[in-house]
Amino acid sequence: MPSVVLNAEIISSIVSFAYWGENRRDVLLDLRTVYALALTCRAFLEPALDQLWRRQLTLFNLAKTLPRDSWKLVDSEDDGPNGEKQIFIKSTRLNVPKDWARFDYYAAKIRELGYDPRAPHGMAEGPSARKFAVPFDFFQNLCILRAPYELLPGLRRVRWTTEEGELSLRQHVYIFLNAPLVGLTLDFRGAPLDWSDMYDDATFIKYTLRAVTEQCPAFRDLEIMWPLFEKYADAVREFLHATPKLRTFYSNVRGLKEMELVELASMPELRRTRLYLDATEFPWLARAFSQPPFPSLVDLTLEAPSLAECTAFLNALGTCKLETLTVICEERPSEQMLRDFCTALVACCSHDSFRTFSISDNGTGSEYAVSVEIFTPLTCFSNLRSFTLDLSGPYALDDAFPQALLSAWPILEELSIGAKHGWGRRPALTFTGLAHIVRLCPQLEELCIAIDATQEVNASILAEVSPNTRVSSLNLIDSHVVQDEAGAVALSRNLAALFPELERISAKTPDSKTGGDGGAAGADVPMETQDEPGKNLAAESFWREVEKQVATFALLRDMDFPMDLSS
Repeated sequence: MPSVVLNAEIISSIVSFAYWGENRRDVLLDLRTVYALALTCRAFLEPALDQLWRRQLTLFNLAKTLPRDSWKLVDSEDDGPNGEKQIFIKSTRLNVPKDWARFDYYAAKIRELGYDPRAPHGMAEGPSARKFAVPFDFFQNLCILRAPYELLPGLRRVRWTTEEGELSLRQHVYIFLNAPLVGLTLDFRGAPLDWSDMYDDATFIKYTLRAVTEQCPAFRDLEIMWPLFEKYADAVREFLHATPKLRTFYSNVRGLKEMELVELASMPELRRTRLYLDATEFPWLARAFSQPPFPSLVDLTLEAPSLAECTAFLNALGTCKLETLTVICEERPSEQMLRDFCTALVACCSHDSFRTFSISDNGTGSEYAVSVEIFTPLTCFSNLRSFTLDLSGPYALDDAFPQALLSAWPILEELSIGAKHGWGRRPALTFTGLAHIVRLCPQLEELCIAIDATQEVNASILAEVSPNTRVSSLNLIDSHVVQDEAGAVALSRNLAALFPELERISAKTPDSKTGGDGGAAGADVPMETQDEPGKNLAAESFWREVEKQVATFALLRDMDFPMDLSS
């Protein structure tokens, strides 16, 4: 084989490309190509194995490298966290020194634990429940026989979640806090407070983070998502004092004192953080050791009782390098609050580098409907790639909305409006507007939007639009549809014309409708546009039938059959 092909850098690039593939959002990666490369020749063997083992969701695969007579697989006695049965690996004997050769070989390749190797880039884990698990007694066996630094010597990132807590493994994260570690994620949002293990929540967080500061000199990225409790801020305070060179401090902690906020704003390398704002004045920004504050921050999440605090923060922050902004409000913002916020955002962020914007609330509705005019100031962000809007209450977005707003964002990749709350009323957006979205945003990969699928659409409009082949999953939330055979056929034909690669459709159903579908959201909507909540939500079986018909129409289109099969 020519030496240029045997170049390690080239081979590594080939394997990486084979691993990530098209990397479609919400589509699990197919690892078979990388496995085939590993079997090609010796030149590809090690790079392919490095890629296959780099990310592991649990130690299950690694444990199976021990001699076959030292373990067995058993079904769990109890249901898993989501009601599913799991398969456990159990030790059948103690392992002797000669047993560890294969284990050590593959363990050295693992760089990230708690990350599904099949999950696309940007996701830690796929949507399906875990099928395999390593229980408490197997971990105990490992801890008895091996020193912590010997288990995964090259590990750089750990993600420990409620799944591990359910197996009584919460405290076992300590095993992986070794010198190479640069990132730790503790995601226990769905866990009960003070789980019945060795330590209460505050003690566990405080001393786990102290171990990080003492044992992990290269550490840079911390994410903690935890049910709120009284001593949460006290548990992370010492860590903030001890690690001034963090790149990520992302936590839902509230009640940080002014000194901790000053230290956070002064971190020269901090690129991602989350703040809870409970005031409209921020004197600690002026006290930051470096000015302007947050000199390297590019990804910010703001959580506040109302949007007024977020607007005040952006005004106090001034010009910054933000590329991603997520805003979460407890109350539904008023129309004037939204206008003031958009004005502050435009003044704060670079029009060329701002990429991702998301705003949502946990309210229950409002007297006004969200209109496109509120967000027109954001059209100055010409390189926007993701726009997420999820406000409780109705939306007044019709077929003119794409031209008025989306025409300014030609490289938009993700558009989501009303994913949790729904649109609160019968949508004014039809297939004509959906066709405009496809035409104006040709790079769109993820779409969540509600439409009125009962309105007739001019076939010439669909014919003039180049189909989007990037979207494989579509969320139609509380779209208005006709639930009969003719309605399913018309809906499928139009969707296939716009999204020929569409495989999955999700939507609110009568059994799943939540949030903004309720009566409060539609209480002030004029009667001629207001529908009974849930009246026109299609059943799950309807959407599965639409998926099948979309695939059929797409196939006929590829075969150059006429799309109009009505006659």
